[in-house]
Amino acid sequence: MLNVFKDNPVLAELDIFVTQAAQQWLLVDSLIAYTQNILKQQPGYVANAIHRSLDGLRVVNYVQWQSQANYEAYISNRDIALATQITGFFTPDSHLYEIFISEPADSEMQIAANMRELINFGIFKLKNPANQSRFLEATAEAIRQISGQAGLITTHFHRSLDGARAINYGLWSSQELYAKMNANPPMAEPLREMRSLANNEFQMSLHEVVFTESTNS
Repeated sequence: MLNVFKDNPVLAELDIFVTQAAQQWLLVDSLIAYTQNILKQQPGYVANAIHRSLDGLRVVNYVQWQSQANYEAYISNRDIALATQITGFFTPDSHLYEIFISEPADSEMQIAANMRELINFGIFKLKNPANQSRFLEATAEAIRQISGQAGLITTHFHRSLDGARAINYGLWSSQELYAKMNANPPMAEPLREMRSLANNEFQMSLHEVVFTESTNS
C-alpha cells in the first residue's frame, strides 16, 4: 500500500510513460518485474504504485523515497536505471516531487492495487521553472474552488524540486463524475492562469492502480 498525505516526510518520484494501448500491459508487467528485482532493493525506497490509464495511453509509476540523496544515488547508477532496464518504450518523464497542498488539508490517500476509486494525473510542464511559485499560487486558488466537487474524494498537488513540473494526484469515485466536472470546471479562471504558465497535458481518461509494493510488504 502507498500512503499519500502532505505531512508524510517522503519524496515522490513520478515516472510518466506515454505508450500505445497494445503495449500498455507489457509495460506494466515490465515495471512490476523491475520493482521486484531492482527497485525495492534500493536504499531509501519506501513504496511504489503502478497506474494505467483506462484509455491505454499512459502508465505512471509513483515511487516514494526517504530522501533526495537516496533518489539521486539511485538515478546515478546507470546499471539499474529505468532507461537501461525498461527498453522498447518511450523514455519516461521522471522528476522528484513534494506535495505542496492537499484538499481536504488533512486528507490521506491509501493507494492499493485494484481499488475501486480512480486516479487523475493533471500534468503541467512549466514553460519557465522560475515561474513555479506564481503557478502554485494559481493552483492553490483552483484547489479552493474545486473543494467539495461531486466525485472528488481528495487531491494532492505535487511540485517538482527542479521547478519544471507540477502534477495533481487526485482520487475520484468515478470516471463519469470526473467527466462531468471537466465539462464545466468550477476553477476555470485560475486554470487559465495555470495554463498561461505551463503546458497542460490534459487527459480525460482516469487511471486505475494495478500494482503496489512497499518495504512493509
